[in-house]
Amino acid sequence: MCRRKGRVVLVGDVGLDLDRADMYAKELDLRVSCSYGPGRYDSRFEDEGVDYPYAYVRWTETRNMAEYLRLLEIGAVRVEPLIRARFPTERVAEAYAVLEEKGAGPSLSLFEYPAFTPSPVHSVVTGTVGNAIPHDGRIRLAVIGAGNFFKGAHLPVLRGMADQLSIRAVVSRTGHNAKAVANQCNAEYAATDLEKVLQDPDVDALLIATRHHLHGEMTLRALAAGKHVLVEKPLALTHEDLDAIEHFYASDNQVKPLLMTGFNRRFSPYAEKLAGLLAARSGPMLITYRMNAGHIAADHWVHGLEGGGRNLGEACHIYNLFLALTGAAPTRTEAVALAPANAYFRGDDNFVATIRFSDGSVGTLAFTALGAARHSKEQMEIFCDGEVYRLDDYVCLTRTGSGRPLVESKSPDKGLREQWQAFFTGIRTGVWPVSLGEQLTTSRLALDIQSRLAS
Repeated sequence: MCRRKGRVVLVGDVGLDLDRADMYAKELDLRVSCSYGPGRYDSRFEDEGVDYPYAYVRWTETRNMAEYLRLLEIGAVRVEPLIRARFPTERVAEAYAVLEEKGAGPSLSLFEYPAFTPSPVHSVVTGTVGNAIPHDGRIRLAVIGAGNFFKGAHLPVLRGMADQLSIRAVVSRTGHNAKAVANQCNAEYAATDLEKVLQDPDVDALLIATRHHLHGEMTLRALAAGKHVLVEKPLALTHEDLDAIEHFYASDNQVKPLLMTGFNRRFSPYAEKLAGLLAARSGPMLITYRMNAGHIAADHWVHGLEGGGRNLGEACHIYNLFLALTGAAPTRTEAVALAPANAYFRGDDNFVATIRFSDGSVGTLAFTALGAARHSKEQMEIFCDGEVYRLDDYVCLTRTGSGRPLVESKSPDKGLREQWQAFFTGIRTGVWPVSLGEQLTTSRLALDIQSRLAS
């Protein structure tokens, strides 16, 4: 069927019964077509909206679909002649049985769904979940972003605090995930629209655990709706979002909801012990912190527009810990990134950042993705007043010369439960566990260091 030096394009998942002699004799080219067209499986195209230039790719996945819709609109493509029958959804089995009849004509069966009336707030609610926990004085929490981090880190902690909270709602981008996680949490309902919980008078507080680029905007919307917020770090990825949050609290003298960013390490038993030991120090501290963070692929969302990079998304934990331990304001920052030898490693997750504080203390973070996974992840040493304190992976805190550990645990304890306890106590008492100023300072520190890494 092919001319000499012709092109054979494989469309779909079909068998490849190829004969080399056929291909060789005519010097044919074999190409495999990507489903839907160029752009498919390219996260920068599909998730971030980075389009291909027309001069290089005429028909992308999106343009193919747009053209198909145009052809439908003008009647150049007609699907009506293909429709064999229409069935209400309760007759699903019959609809498929009709399609299996050979020689019966057209090949489409259509399902007819009952009329849908949207809710007043235009939210998409995926269903009520059974075994809901009734409100009896406990804080009623809505979870925004039901991904692996929530399920693996937060959910086990919250299950152990059932005497203090009830999870009223779970909001996730996809309905099936929202409902599945809501069932795990014994939540009262699941939804795909943030507005649903913002307008719910029976929601007291929100946990925002979405991808990072949504944190600032969602936090501001929740605060404006009168909800207390615990937002996973980072608080925001831009100065504009931070300024908007600051303006919200400064705009009038009314009592505003509590805001807490998920800088949990400061609440760990290790940080609490260190804070007590260092409270009476007579001089500044030299703090060195090493984070063997592990490699994350360059095309992972954490490195892209949704994540903002590992300095903003992870290293901010340590900047906040430095603030908590020194109790002083940062006065100067410096940062230098590694120059990687190949594309496998990145400079912006292999860097050293140094912060000078107003009390004379200096904190240095060495953040790396170069190390072995079997090596300990985090280590901190503090030199002060003739003493050296060493924290190993949040399982052991020692002081040089002391025979026994000051604090130890069987597994890493980074203060996640203590953070939640501080959040609930803050809501009930009105006393903020971490001041707004310190949360904003941490976020702006991270942004300042980010700009230095990029220069």
